[in-house]
Formats: sequence, structure tokens, C-alpha cells
Amino acid sequence: MDALRALVLVFAVLAVVLGGLVLLARRVRRRNLHGGLLSVAEEIYLPSANRLRGEIQAEVRQAGPSGEKP
Repeated sequence: MDALRALVLVFAVLAVVLGGLVLLARRVRRRNLHGGLLSVAEEIYLPSANRLRGEIQAEVRQAGPSGEKP
């Protein structure tokens, strides 16, 4: 009986942690905070991602407010 209780407790804690991560991910996406959070890690482990992000931002700036490319 104690083993079953321990197993249920482990799964409950896992469910709470994963649920919290899902809520955090939703909040980050909703507030558009995701760009700055991973930029340091991307620069260290994937230098080409920083260059690509700069190119994408340049294209967005060229597109203007209408969203269409010139």
C-alpha cells in the first residue's frame, strides 16, 4: 500500500510540474517574451540562428505595417 501511495504521489508531482510548464509556456507566448529568453543559448550553441533571426527581422522591417514584401 505504501508503494502505491508513493507511485501516485510521484505521478501527481510530475503532473503538477508539467502543468506548470504548460501554463508558463502559454504566458510567455502570449506576452511575446520568447525571443529574448533563448537568444543567449542560441548564440552559444547555434551561431547561425542569431544570423537567421537578424535576417528575418530585416525582412519584417522591409515588409512594413501591411505585412507584404515590396
